Amino acid sequence: MSWKDKHITFLTKKNFNVEEIIGILKNNYKKIEKEEDIKILDFILENFTKKDFSLLNTQELEYLEKTPSENWTKYLIHRQKFNFCENSEIIPNFPIYLIIEPVSACNLRCPFCHQVDDKFTSNKQMMGQMEINLFKKIIDEAHNNGTNAITLTCRGEPTLHPQIGEMIEYCSGKFIELKMNTNATRLNEKLIHQILKSGMTDLVFSVDSHLKEEFESLRVGANFEKVLNNIKLFKEIKEKEYPNSSCITRISGVNVGKQDPIKFKEFWEKYVDYVVMVKMLDRWDVYNNPEGSGGKEACHYLGRSLSIYFDGSVIPCDIDYEGRLSVGSIKNETIKNIWLGDKYTKMIFAHKNDKRDSYHPCDRCPIGT
Repeated sequence: MSWKDKHITFLTKKNFNVEEIIGILKNNYKKIEKEEDIKILDFILENFTKKDFSLLNTQELEYLEKTPSENWTKYLIHRQKFNFCENSEIIPNFPIYLIIEPVSACNLRCPFCHQVDDKFTSNKQMMGQMEINLFKKIIDEAHNNGTNAITLTCRGEPTLHPQIGEMIEYCSGKFIELKMNTNATRLNEKLIHQILKSGMTDLVFSVDSHLKEEFESLRVGANFEKVLNNIKLFKEIKEKEYPNSSCITRISGVNVGKQDPIKFKEFWEKYVDYVVMVKMLDRWDVYNNPEGSGGKEACHYLGRSLSIYFDGSVIPCDIDYEGRLSVGSIKNETIKNIWLGDKYTKMIFAHKNDKRDSYHPCDRCPIGT
């Protein structure tokens, strides 16, 4: 079982026709050019014939349902790399996934989020928005080097960026997966059209409850009715004006232990494609967790992805929200040079050789427990 399976509970389930999927994958062998990808496709088919469908979670099945079958093979090869890269000893030459931060600020103050840390939000060096030319530089290098997945998120609320629509449009057609996480407070008709025209594949609404009082106690500063209406508006526009859109919508809630997951799912699945619950980390303030309380396994982020903050600093993962483990800046270097550089390579080696505790805050981060 991967860390993802333990961390995320898919409340919505999907059925699938395995014979149809296997048939399409077999017929697409000729379209695969890289020997590495052929081996991965062999592995996928071998697992499917053994009735091992661990690759096919609700997220993957939603994609297969909404996109033409000619895209399935490339997508599933990518998902195999993405989901199980943590078990591989081979580090790709470039990150297969980038998490990009349009803006570090947020308009909400959720009790389980680092945005309630005044030391963070009052630090002017940590608060800002990414310049559009810097964003385009990141996207161009990622696209040219084979990155298949981009998520617009990190520490802040991406829709606060005044050019978020332009950012989304610039990513159009460049990646297998283009995702954005949003609290849905700032969705409007113009932005919805930009999202749907761009070919965005995944839009995640960060919503934790179906009850107004409970929701507003967890998403502090948000209005339940406004968020609900914005999500309804997205569904309405998508169905009416973009009936062939492959954009998958998800409600993703942080489980703080008091919600009713069944009623939560039943309420929200009327408005989105699927509903998940994410396990709350032991502490949002990872730096002050007890020493030695962190995971013992190598972090699953390493060797797979990088986070890039608004100022160009590159971080192994955005749980390190102060950027203490920065491995470089794309203002001074390329993503590729940082990825293959000594600083990042040494960190991967330490994690894989039981020396995770030599890095702070990895020594007290709950991922990998």
